[in-house]
Amino acid sequence: MKGLSGVFSIKAAGIRGQDLILAQHLIGDVTENDLMYVECYVSKNMGIFIPSVGFCQYAITPAHTHPSYSFILFYSKEQSFFENNIDLPDEHYLVATIAPGVPHEEKPSDNFTRYIAILIDKDYFERIYKEYSLENPNYNSEWKQFAVGYEVMPYIKKFMSEYQNRFTGYESILEHLSGIICHTLIRSLLEIQKESGFATERIEIENIIEYMHQHFGEKITIKKLAKRASMSESHFIRVFKKETGLSPMDYLIALRIEKAKKLLRAGTKNITEISLLCGFNSVSHFSSSFSKSEGISPSKYQNMYRES
Repeated sequence: MKGLSGVFSIKAAGIRGQDLILAQHLIGDVTENDLMYVECYVSKNMGIFIPSVGFCQYAITPAHTHPSYSFILFYSKEQSFFENNIDLPDEHYLVATIAPGVPHEEKPSDNFTRYIAILIDKDYFERIYKEYSLENPNYNSEWKQFAVGYEVMPYIKKFMSEYQNRFTGYESILEHLSGIICHTLIRSLLEIQKESGFATERIEIENIIEYMHQHFGEKITIKKLAKRASMSESHFIRVFKKETGLSPMDYLIALRIEKAKKLLRAGTKNITEISLLCGFNSVSHFSSSFSKSEGISPSKYQNMYRES
């Protein structure tokens, strides 16, 4: 879908085969089942992992470690599950990072937090880091928090888009984007570069989309979204459609369908539970919306994955 960085992706990416091997290189001894609720986008030196409809089962494993450098980007300071210890400037995301091999865990709660986990190969990260400092990264025992400008998000979105679409040359583009994202994180970490001046309306729409991802199961209205974006309802609808190619409500329905598909593939909940979790007011509404979008009923879709 057209928008910030060329795409506002709502498709949840599964992972298996060679891509699972790439993920294991970055995450550790993770299984496909550990990532059943996670959107996954991986390349040789970098992986992006986003909890979509539930906790990453590996992330909540006590005292787990990663062989790579981990960066957790939160869409807002309030969503962080860390005790914030920095002042976050306007138009910046909060990021927490930790070095390879350091035990840590995400504490489960009633509601999972949607964040972006960026894992970067150890040798790759340290090779780029040496371009900025002769000293090794000095955060080997605890999470280090810092701010990164909104400008990093288009590169993250483009990485996700290239991974999903897999057009000719996508692997080379993923490597280039890995470098840009890595440099941006290091510059922000070392406070070398202060980003500012990003297009306000695009950022507001990006934040609204993230709100939809975090609250897709709740009652969401145009009035509520427009108020969050500090726009009139009519202006909000125009800007949203310009950036995404869809009206806000059409986007929300498509998002809920994608979340439902991930839950159906996971096979841990029945169709009634999934319809309620994904914000549909009835099973029949869910079934008709799903069939219209996918050309198949939710039950048949779920059975396809049970049989595979």
